[in-house]
Amino acid sequence: MASGGNPQFRYTQPPSKVIHVRNLPWECTDEELTELGSLFGKVVNTKCNVGANRNQAFIEFADQNQAIAMISYYASSAEPAQVRGKNVYLQYSNRQEIVNSKNTGDAAGNVLLVTMEGVLPDAVSIDVLHLVFSAFGYVHKIATFEKASGYQALIQFSDAETASSAKAALDGRCIPSYLLPELDGSCTLRINYSAHSVLNVKFQSHRSR
Repeated sequence: MASGGNPQFRYTQPPSKVIHVRNLPWECTDEELTELGSLFGKVVNTKCNVGANRNQAFIEFADQNQAIAMISYYASSAEPAQVRGKNVYLQYSNRQEIVNSKNTGDAAGNVLLVTMEGVLPDAVSIDVLHLVFSAFGYVHKIATFEKASGYQALIQFSDAETASSAKAALDGRCIPSYLLPELDGSCTLRINYSAHSVLNVKFQSHRSR
């Protein structure tokens, strides 16, 4: 049982729906932060690679009670919160929401951030995304997840040139209706470049490969 002196936590900060995470591996991704928090509620935003050593991050929940549930769980758990096998330290943030000050969507890279408008989570399968984007080049990895802005995916290509070709052709376009026969309506793709260059897919599932 974790004691009151558990270095994972600092209780001087009043509750917030944003949790400050420290001691992260530097290569931690937004998807891993979302996975860490998703057991306790809906994660609506994340921000990683914060701090001088880029080993801190923020996780924002839809509701403050969800953040309280996460802090309370790990405060009383014998198993500490971990990312990639490394113990991480949790505390409430002094902010009530995450403000992403830098726009990473303008710098061309080999990973695309795709927002799918007009669909519920999981309405567009990994197979459909792979079929659509592989028309422009080899797709190394795909990961899908839910954020406040909707159902999103990260698509990793071999290089920025291939990703740029896919973005130019597909941004603002709809996925062909014959690929989504059960969808009543259309699915519009909004595409930006991701800050990531390599996606960490730990296992294959209906959400990642």
